[in-house]
Amino acid sequence: MQKSKLDKKHILLDTCFIAKVYTYSDTEYFDKLFSIFNENNCTTIVNEFIKFEFLRGCKKAEHIKNKEKFLEGLSYVSLPVTPEILNDAIKISNIYSNKNISPKQISIVDCYISAYLKKYRDNLLLITLDNNDFPLLLHDRIIIETIDTEKEILVLGIYSFNLCKYNKALESLDEQ
Repeated sequence: MQKSKLDKKHILLDTCFIAKVYTYSDTEYFDKLFSIFNENNCTTIVNEFIKFEFLRGCKKAEHIKNKEKFLEGLSYVSLPVTPEILNDAIKISNIYSNKNISPKQISIVDCYISAYLKKYRDNLLLITLDNNDFPLLLHDRIIIETIDTEKEILVLGIYSFNLCKYNKALESLDEQ
């Protein structure tokens, strides 16, 4: 993994990534990746939307408590929903609609994540297993990492937001 691209960055952990880390928490499969984050002085982040997605399927209080404790270990940081974030999430959703990207593929939470990546683009990256949820129409996939768990091969993408691509897509929206 390329050190310079991660140096002192904040890494937003997508729900699907967290779910796999949770699933394999009693193994060493993700140790190397988190070591790389530590070596590069990265800060991992889980925001409210991702916390919601991770906890929403819980049926018992004990399960919620266990998952919340797990999230705390991953460094839960609050990224507030501001009017700017909401407006950018709407614009991003409109761009996807304009490019005929199905709303079944890209969720509301994905649009919010992209809005956060836009706002904090100089310091914030995203790690996800749902690579199709962050099209290269607006994002740059800067690193691909694979983890072989022996049960499955996980392909992790690390993404940044590309403001030039966003502005170009926004212009094409205005032209119609």
